Amino acid sequence: MSADLVGASSGDRARVAVVGAGMSGPVTAIYLARRFGRVDIVDQRAHPGHASGQQDRPRSLTVILSAHGWRVLDELGMAEAVRDVCTPLSGRRAHLPDGTEVFTAYGRDGQQIWAVKRDELHRLLVDRAQATSGVRLLFGARVLDVDVDEPALLVEGTEGALRMRYEHVIGCDGVHSRVRAALTRRGFDSQVHRLPWGYMDLDLRPQQAGARWATDAFHYWPRGGALFGAFPTRDGGFTGSLFLPLRGAEFCWDAPRDRLPALFARAFPDLAACDDGLAAQLLTRPINPVHTVHSDRWTWQGTAALVGDACHAMAPFMGQGMNCAFEDARVLDQCLGSGLEWPDALAAYERRRRKDVDAIVAISHEHYLTLTRPPEQAEPAPAQALRQRLTDLFPERFVPLYERCAFTHQGYAEAQRHEQALHELTARLLTEHGPALPGADDDRLRRVTVDSLAERNTPPTP
Repeated sequence: MSADLVGASSGDRARVAVVGAGMSGPVTAIYLARRFGRVDIVDQRAHPGHASGQQDRPRSLTVILSAHGWRVLDELGMAEAVRDVCTPLSGRRAHLPDGTEVFTAYGRDGQQIWAVKRDELHRLLVDRAQATSGVRLLFGARVLDVDVDEPALLVEGTEGALRMRYEHVIGCDGVHSRVRAALTRRGFDSQVHRLPWGYMDLDLRPQQAGARWATDAFHYWPRGGALFGAFPTRDGGFTGSLFLPLRGAEFCWDAPRDRLPALFARAFPDLAACDDGLAAQLLTRPINPVHTVHSDRWTWQGTAALVGDACHAMAPFMGQGMNCAFEDARVLDQCLGSGLEWPDALAAYERRRRKDVDAIVAISHEHYLTLTRPPEQAEPAPAQALRQRLTDLFPERFVPLYERCAFTHQGYAEAQRHEQALHELTARLLTEHGPALPGADDDRLRRVTVDSLAERNTPPTP
């Protein structure tokens, strides 16, 4: 038994255990250690800074940081260090089957999101947690079971199992959460859904890809059921992900593995031509499922709570999953610092986060449809044109959904409400004034819009 595990289970006991040292675990632990002192992070994997830990994490996945995530990193004093390993992106560039490209800016004022390799960001988070007074990292410790009543963890180390008692347990342990499983045994329902498509991470060599594609944009190839997306990296290369149906199509993950290179070349001839190493990757790289999680309860009395994917894993297409998990940790800390006792603070945390999480889960799933279709097919042309005109004429009132989610601290539920209102207004104006309305002059369009809003007593503030 390791000395750390023995110490953690005896006199050198922490008040709080954070189960899981992925992306949200270190963030949660740093917040809680600042407020309560000793916090243990317990994870079955090896330390990511060690050779064995790096082997545990071979994926080249890129993650996105936006305003919600940056606010957390600012509060943790990490923003500058993280920005140094990020690549700024100003928009997304669609590569269409006919060879044309369509660029869509992320923000109307040139705002940027920030792409970073997941493993680089993860190492920074773990290092900061390790340097935080009170945080103890217990890697190589597999959580076998969780008792949310005592509460306690049954942990397996290198030399056997050990029961470790705490005052509070926070589950940051992802889709297959042991802490969530303990809540379901208390009679609460949870569902883990495997979505009907999966993905494979692929690397594009810098010397061939870098000369072809701009390095300040996310590049994607919408092909209906198939989607390839690529993020630039700081070395001039790209990390990509190929999304396909799991089954039911000619080009799907259920196809014979040896046919994948030919099917890929047919769907993405420009990609296949730019890097002949992709064929070998298609034959050997793992296929990753995409899961979503819904849990009826995130908390139990004053002893346990869930954070991030453990309670709300979502489709990855909006780039908000990690940012949302970071915000969970921030709100949890705020509730615990509000003067409430733990039971009431945990209940307040769940209430505050529910509506925003439900909203971004729905938004993320809908954004998949946006990315798999060419931009002009995302919605009927008159509606698309009218929405653009309205956001240009009323820039403060009509803020595009992506801007609200990526570049503001507005709650996701509020952003969703504004987007739905804009959709309803667009449909109403087209019904009342016809499909030629997007071509009207500014004065007329402004007048009919103001009149339509006034008829429904819509507040004038954004």
